[in-house]
Amino acid sequence: TGNAEHIAKDLGESINEKKISSSAFTSATVLELDQFKRKKLFESWSSPPEDGDAKYTKHALVVVCSTTGNGDAPENAGRFVRFVKRKPPTTLSDAPMEHVAYSVLGLGDTNYDKFCESGQLIDKKLKEWGGTRAMPVACADEATGLEATVEPWVEEVLGKLEATCAAASASGGEEKKDDTTVDATTLPEQLDQKLVVAEETASTTSVQQSSPAPAVTQEIAKESTTPLYVLYGSATGNAEHIAKDVAATYELYLKNPSFIGYFSSVVCCELNDYKKKCLSQWETEPPSNTKHGVIIVCSTTGNADAPENSDRFVRWLKRKSTDSTQPFKHCAYAVLALGDTNYDVFCATGKVIDKRLKELGGTRCCPVALADEATGLEETVDPWTGSVIQKLAAECNGSTRIQGSVAPSAVAAPIAEAAPPKTIVKETSSSSSSEEKKMEFDETVPAVSQSSSVGVATIRNLLSLLPKDAIPAVDNKSLPSMVSSLSSCELVNDEELQGRERGNSVADNMTVSSGSSGFHYTLNKPYESTVLSARYLTKTNVECAKKASELVLDSSTSDEKIVEAKNLYNNHFPLAIGDEIECTKNGKRVIEMTLSLPDDFTLEYQPGDSVGLIVPNTPESTNFILSMLEKNHGVLPSQKISVDSNHPITVEEAIRTTIDLCSPMKKKRLFMLSQFAADPEEALALRLLSSNEKGNDLFQRYVEDQNRTVIDILKEFPSCQQLITLEGLLGCLPAIPPRYYSVCSSPLADRQAENGNYHLKVAFSVVDFLTPSVSEDLNSGKRIGGLATRYLECICSPFLNNPSGSFKVPTVQIFPKPTHEFRLPTNMSTPLILIGPGTGIAPFIGFLSHRQAQISSLESFEAAETASEGTWRGGYELDPEELHISKGDSTGLNLALDYVRKQKTGEIDLYFGCRYSDHDYLYEDELEAFKSTGILSNLYTAFSREHGKEKVYVQNIMQDKPECKQRLTEMILNKDASVYVCGDGNAMGKDVQEAIVNVLADKLESKQSALAYLDQMKTSGRFVLDIWS
Repeated sequence: TGNAEHIAKDLGESINEKKISSSAFTSATVLELDQFKRKKLFESWSSPPEDGDAKYTKHALVVVCSTTGNGDAPENAGRFVRFVKRKPPTTLSDAPMEHVAYSVLGLGDTNYDKFCESGQLIDKKLKEWGGTRAMPVACADEATGLEATVEPWVEEVLGKLEATCAAASASGGEEKKDDTTVDATTLPEQLDQKLVVAEETASTTSVQQSSPAPAVTQEIAKESTTPLYVLYGSATGNAEHIAKDVAATYELYLKNPSFIGYFSSVVCCELNDYKKKCLSQWETEPPSNTKHGVIIVCSTTGNADAPENSDRFVRWLKRKSTDSTQPFKHCAYAVLALGDTNYDVFCATGKVIDKRLKELGGTRCCPVALADEATGLEETVDPWTGSVIQKLAAECNGSTRIQGSVAPSAVAAPIAEAAPPKTIVKETSSSSSSEEKKMEFDETVPAVSQSSSVGVATIRNLLSLLPKDAIPAVDNKSLPSMVSSLSSCELVNDEELQGRERGNSVADNMTVSSGSSGFHYTLNKPYESTVLSARYLTKTNVECAKKASELVLDSSTSDEKIVEAKNLYNNHFPLAIGDEIECTKNGKRVIEMTLSLPDDFTLEYQPGDSVGLIVPNTPESTNFILSMLEKNHGVLPSQKISVDSNHPITVEEAIRTTIDLCSPMKKKRLFMLSQFAADPEEALALRLLSSNEKGNDLFQRYVEDQNRTVIDILKEFPSCQQLITLEGLLGCLPAIPPRYYSVCSSPLADRQAENGNYHLKVAFSVVDFLTPSVSEDLNSGKRIGGLATRYLECICSPFLNNPSGSFKVPTVQIFPKPTHEFRLPTNMSTPLILIGPGTGIAPFIGFLSHRQAQISSLESFEAAETASEGTWRGGYELDPEELHISKGDSTGLNLALDYVRKQKTGEIDLYFGCRYSDHDYLYEDELEAFKSTGILSNLYTAFSREHGKEKVYVQNIMQDKPECKQRLTEMILNKDASVYVCGDGNAMGKDVQEAIVNVLADKLESKQSALAYLDQMKTSGRFVLDIWS
């Protein structure tokens, strides 16, 4: 899959480009293992290196090799492995590797029985052929994460090889009798010999073997000997920001000289980094009667799936082999689970983690907290974050209070009440002085003064305050406890920039693939996809797209052109002027977009999967912030900035791509902004909006109902612009969450089309609506457009207009989001009931296309089998060793073919609903075609806004239409059909389930029996949901 290739090439490049200053090797040759004969490696190794330093009499060899299947060598390493498995040929000496020092890195997967088989075999055979092993073979495990083994190995291997070459020379060329390496007391400035790095690129899963950490015996301490560990598993960013806020809050208190907490430091990382950053400490026994402290914040994606950056951790927890080690026996822990009650498996991942930590020896300091995104995370998150460190510290210390001079409540207190120290922002650039700017958080609010700001006036109007009335003050205890998740922000000048390390580490450059999906692209490493085509699925007039395409044809990414195109769409599709029905249709535009995929199949998908799309902030919001920073703080867009000591980027890039400027504000973010308000009354108003006691209704009316963003707040509370620094802004706002869209195509159908383009399709509704008009709020009733979908509509304009001629093709950044539950049954004979109103129909178009392609493949296979019977005349002789599949694989293929021949296709019923049959009946032609060809057995539709008719939804026809009731009962109870539901989960998902329960209750004699039957269907995977809020 490329992992071994990238590791080898990166190591070779680091030598050839002199990136490793301490390395004595001057050059490296990188090649595939199977090139050993063509490059005549063994012949060149038959004698000591001629051009080397007299001290060094051995060639240096590194082998990086994966294991595919169940012990097989990769395709481009097979000949080498077969060669070294034999005795040395007569053309070579009995010990052809006697002049070679070597090290082997094996990649594998502990989910297979023969873990790192190829790497271990090569290591053994090189030794038997006379090679000098510089260090024991390293085995990296993809199931738990490559990095934990690869990074230490990369840092160590060159030094070990150099030392082994030197030791061989010093001992007169004699080999070591054991596998230990010799540490060189001094390394030469140069070792003028070539380092040969052999690598492979075939299918690999990767691997690690970590040595157990030694036990540590210490006296009882007043504070922990290890950090507070805060780990997160996050898909949309919520869990990540909660975890980072918890960590940053505690770190801020640690900076206060008067505060002495139990934990002296904090480690915050993704759950999948557990082995690299945490495990060795967790397994180390702490001083008597104390424990290591672990906090975990984890969301649940899809239908009980773990987020991508926590999946390896969860798989490790679930393994039976982990039970014997009891890795959490020295740990106390607390878990916060995030979920959505629209799904039946609410907070499944967090619950599993909490349960397994207990079973693996951990001490639970408080019950797992379950936060519901459907009703608002803050209700659970804020109380939990306010007390969790206090509870955990007491458990870890073996006492009921935190050791130190500060009361436990200080840990949980809001930032304004605890009055932590000032945060320093160091700004060093060519255009600004090195003067340090200080950002203070005042714990008291100055006397009230009448403000002229729009925000204050609106708040006063919404509260019906008289001119003499003051905005109510709020108690600090009702304010959010979470603060900035930013550790440091530094503007970097040119000299500092040149002095920084620019190269990425070997592990950073590795192709990262999921052990379950094999995908190479992630949120942090997306694929740059080309938009191949687009079309309106709604009956939308394309005249506006024609005009907009003229703007974006020449420069599809120009900020000015995108803004102009959006204004064109706004003018062409009014939402408040004219006929009410027409305005409703104007706001309902659905687009299908076709995106390119890499032609090397490194981004694969299955029907039911989703794709994540990364978009920048709008040009308007980005430019507003850049202008504000330049005007008030002299920060230029082109200046370089390093955030949390990461690689420097420009200020413009940081504002455009790293922080969310376009989502509605949260209370904790408003509270942070209140600290920057220079106007006392603005500060009071923002604090009131942030309050959990007096501000709930006001927050709903002012922020949530009107979709107010940070840009809106800064404009309406302008005194914040004067004081908020670049660091304050970056620390106040979360990252831009990716947008996920269901795939509505089939890879099998696309390959059968043979159009030369490997691609996928997604369908999305263009978010375009008006907020409610409120007389007390002058800025209410404004038009809101989706950050991603309005942008996509603009760049897709040339396609929407059915263009002719060539134009600059737009690109977008995407990454796969596989699902484990929302999949077609492996048995094609299983009947299906598909329920997908609105854009919920999208994945079912992929399902139906895939089923059609499967049937076509069966027919083609049978036809080919009949046509070719008896026609083969032989003449081909194959050596079994040259076949690149294992015996098990070949047997499996034959069994699969026999199974597929016997498959019969099950019936499929589909329920679809929308507003207007003449406007948003999505995929109408395709659905009718599926029905006419027999792919669909029945198609049931419901329209909720038909002129002169009652509103009808899919759940209505399911339980009110006799034909549908009878059919549902027959399919579910008699034919064991699988039910799939996709769409808006705010109401539809629950209503559909209730309708099915009502239908089944008539046959099962009671609603209780029907509910039990539905639960059984969910447990067995026959009832699957893919819904969103």
